[in-house]
Amino acid sequence: MKRAIKYSVMVCLVSWIYAAIMIFGFNVKNIIDNPARYTIMASLYMLLPMIVAIVMQVLSRVKTHGRVSLNETGLLRFKISWSWLVAWTLPVVIVLLTILVNMLMPSCEFNADLSSVIPVDSVTEEQKEMLSLFMNPTVMIVVTIVSGLFAGVTINAVFAFGEEYGWRNYLVDALREKKFVCATAFIGLVWGLWHFPLILLGHNYPQHSIAGVFMMVVFCVLASFIETYLVIKAKSVFPAAIFHGTINAIAGLNVILIKGGNDLLNGATGLSGFVVMAIVIMIVYVFDRYILKDNIFSKTIGEALDNVER
Repeated sequence: MKRAIKYSVMVCLVSWIYAAIMIFGFNVKNIIDNPARYTIMASLYMLLPMIVAIVMQVLSRVKTHGRVSLNETGLLRFKISWSWLVAWTLPVVIVLLTILVNMLMPSCEFNADLSSVIPVDSVTEEQKEMLSLFMNPTVMIVVTIVSGLFAGVTINAVFAFGEEYGWRNYLVDALREKKFVCATAFIGLVWGLWHFPLILLGHNYPQHSIAGVFMMVVFCVLASFIETYLVIKAKSVFPAAIFHGTINAIAGLNVILIKGGNDLLNGATGLSGFVVMAIVIMIVYVFDRYILKDNIFSKTIGEALDNVER
């Protein structure tokens, strides 16, 4: 636990200092109003958990005169299994179900008129014809899912891996002696708090940046249960990177297809998403205990990983 706490403190300090330098050094307003600049800042931010973890691994080995191995956790195994496919497709199910739940929320409804979110006033006639295809909600859903699935296993997965190397590789190993539930909740808590500079800038919760910090913690704890379970089943961190990258790629559907509500209710990071992910976690628990009979939720991380090895 000591190693997990040390890493958590270090990764948050390094990340928050980096965010402060970027925000105050380049002017907050310029970052918010410049999507390209914000994307670069956020993408580099996602790599910091991996960088901090690698530095700590190297320093630990140098201190003990041991051989430096980045795969000392054993979770960098690149062996595709069914959990990889689940990690790739489950975000699609979660996002689509979130849209359905979102429609049941107060003042929320399905947005069938996409002209309100797709700008057509400042484009040419030829561009309008092309954009008219995307005015159909069904086309928009299909295109977003297909492109999101591709991004989820390519560019998005690369940057998501930067985070997951820290959360679901280094921290999972550091918490081997802790129960799955406690370890997963701890990782989710750190992961959520780590986001706070970006949330204050308006990321995910532009209407409620302060409350959004707490909402992000809840989202990360819930997502942590799903991702950590997949990591244990695959004995690999890569399913977490795929899940993370894919849900980042398609979560925007909720913003496009839901009219009304607010950022605390809408989308995967809102109350609608929390309901869906809580249901998914319960299904995973039942499936794990009564169908697979692995009982991962009641074991320590180490016991669960050893069980997978057998």
